[in-house]
Order: sequence, then C-alpha cells, then structure tokens
Amino acid sequence: MKSRYSKKFNHDSMAVNYDKDVKNEDHPIRAGYQSLLNWVQEKTKNSKFIVDLGCGTGNTIKVLQNFEKAYCVDISQKMMDIAKEKLKGRKNIIFLKSDFLGFFPEFKETQADTIISTYAIHHLIQEEKHKLFEEIYNFLNKGGKLVFGDLMFKNKEQEKEMREKYPDLAEDFDDEFFWCVDDEVKKLESLGFKAEIKRFSDLSWGIYAVK
Repeated sequence: MKSRYSKKFNHDSMAVNYDKDVKNEDHPIRAGYQSLLNWVQEKTKNSKFIVDLGCGTGNTIKVLQNFEKAYCVDISQKMMDIAKEKLKGRKNIIFLKSDFLGFFPEFKETQADTIISTYAIHHLIQEEKHKLFEEIYNFLNKGGKLVFGDLMFKNKEQEKEMREKYPDLAEDFDDEFFWCVDDEVKKLESLGFKAEIKRFSDLSWGIYAVK
C-alpha cells in the first residue's frame, strides 16, 4: 500500500540543498526546527529500538544517541544516501526505502518501542494519517510511544489566523496537508493512546503519545 501522493513528495530533487534550507529558521516553515529536534531527543532518551518514518537526510536520528537499533525509512533514495554518509560508522542504523503506509504491513520485526517522525507526515492526507496511526497502534506493545514533530495548525481557527498572517505561504498551505492538532489528537486518543502536545513556532508542533 502506498500513500496517494508518494511520487509527488519524493524529494530526490531537494536532497542536495535540504540541510542548508532547514537551517533557515527565519522562514516560518522552518522556525522551531532545532528546538523540535531537541524535544524529540528528550522524549526518546530511554528508547531502545526506534523506527524513523521519513528520515530524510538523517538530521533527527543523528541527535539520538542511546538507542540499540534504528530503522530509517524514506521514499527518497537521494535523501537516504546523504543520511548514510552523515551517519556512516553507526552500525545500529538500518536504512529502508519504503512508503510510510507500506512499511508496517511488511515489517517483520516486533521489538521497536518508539516510532518517530519529523516534518514528513504532512505529506499524507488525513485519511492516510489515521490509517498510519492505526498501523502504529497495532504494531506497538503496551507502553510503546510515538514522537511526531511536524507542520500543524491547532484547529481551523488557527489555520485562518496563519493564512492571514502569512499570505505568501498560501501555496505551501494548499500544497501540503498540515496536521490539525485537535483532530489528530482526538484520533490518537480514540485508538487508546495518551497524547500531549507542544508548540515550537507558529507552524511547528510536537505530538507525544504513549500506548
């Protein structure tokens, strides 16, 4: 199973400049980036086996140090090639080219206790996000956790405020599938997760949920 827009959001063409672009936190889309990565690091400090969905060039997994094993999953081979070079020497990291929705049905190991993702799941429409949440819930053991940081609106009212505040970003807002925090937390809790949220900038939020 693949997400509807997996080909569109294969970011091979962006790979070379990606790390330079994400450091520009003056841009509203990038604001809060490093703080969010630090938060992911804090929330995963006791994790042993991690799956990183949409690992990109490896910036998130790079800041995590204490895990025993990690699978880094991405649809972009060029992004993963950069990540492999960046993380060479770390033998406990395995790279897999896969779509988010196709990964869990094919994944044979069951020891992972933590699923992370940063700035990637906004490429899924809401129905696909919810399908992914269900897959993760069924995959994790009791006490397992997900740690997601991404581009989000708190609700429809805040989306309207952001559209008025950042009219130059209208194309970005329309082209991507920003999370609605309230809706997605409600879905996670309906599955049985206990969730908490944290805001890092106007557009960057974190969701931490435990099964």
